[in-house]
Amino acid sequence: MPRHTAAQLDLLVGMEYYISDCEGVGGRLRSSPEDFIVEEVLVNGDVVPSTLTGKGPLRVEPRPGPYTWVVVEKRRLDTISLVLMLSRRLNVRLRDISYGGLKDTGAVTSQIISIRGVAPAQLSGVDLGPRVKVMGYFSMDRPFTPREIWGNEFTVVVRGINGDGSIFDCVTRHVLERGLPSYYGYQRFGLRRPNSHIIGKMIVLGDFEGAVNELVARAYPHEDEAVKRARELAGKGDYAKALELMPRSIKYLPENLILRQLVTDPGNYMNALGKLPVNLLKLYVEAYQSYLFNKALSLRIGRGIPINRAVEGDLIMLLDDAWATHRYT
Repeated sequence: MPRHTAAQLDLLVGMEYYISDCEGVGGRLRSSPEDFIVEEVLVNGDVVPSTLTGKGPLRVEPRPGPYTWVVVEKRRLDTISLVLMLSRRLNVRLRDISYGGLKDTGAVTSQIISIRGVAPAQLSGVDLGPRVKVMGYFSMDRPFTPREIWGNEFTVVVRGINGDGSIFDCVTRHVLERGLPSYYGYQRFGLRRPNSHIIGKMIVLGDFEGAVNELVARAYPHEDEAVKRARELAGKGDYAKALELMPRSIKYLPENLILRQLVTDPGNYMNALGKLPVNLLKLYVEAYQSYLFNKALSLRIGRGIPINRAVEGDLIMLLDDAWATHRYT
């Protein structure tokens, strides 16, 4: 039978069941960023190559146009932070930067980002710090959006595993029999502050004060003491002092933007949220959607309804040869 998780983080993000009740093999994930490699896969089958795997080359034909597509490799850096860095370094609006999907933070990841109104030559010599490597750039006639990608390829190393082959046989048998639950993982919600979906829910419900308080005023156990103190002050309405204590790094840019607005316009929580990049606001809402998916999947598993075959009442999505949706039934 599927096994219910006892991990609080799993429960918080809606992942309630393991599909297998086999013993675990232990081990460590992400001992280093190089142990978790994520490479974007384009709709034509090309892999956006990392320097670690040697895949490629890309078969994308540059075209004259107002966009520059930038091929990047990142280490321990999320996509939103990279977009914010590009906006600052190149002095472009956030809405002129687009990408196909978010990638894991604690990993080495490769992807394409497009920038409107910036010529390829302007990328030459731009310093994005030691965690970002620009692999190439070229002109294009359209932005790079989720329509351009098919998915991601993962290269994962698990170190220090225990057990023998019988455990792997057990897990393989259960997955083949029961299917593999495709939960949205921790990176969609956050690890140190697993609350992106909570903020998204409050935005959807129109509780802008609640969303702001969750974002800037609620402290989580693994945060630095100075950050916890800043959040405590924000919760008491002392936004100026909270802003003074909040770190100025890219990581805390959302908090800084909101606190700065609340200093000048306290109580106007909708305007405060409006200072955040649109892509970030969408990320919160999408995190809530992901949470609802996880809960629905957990509910199905908990009720003993199969996840690897359809039952009466299911909505079926049919895919074409390119794995694109072409109709529902």
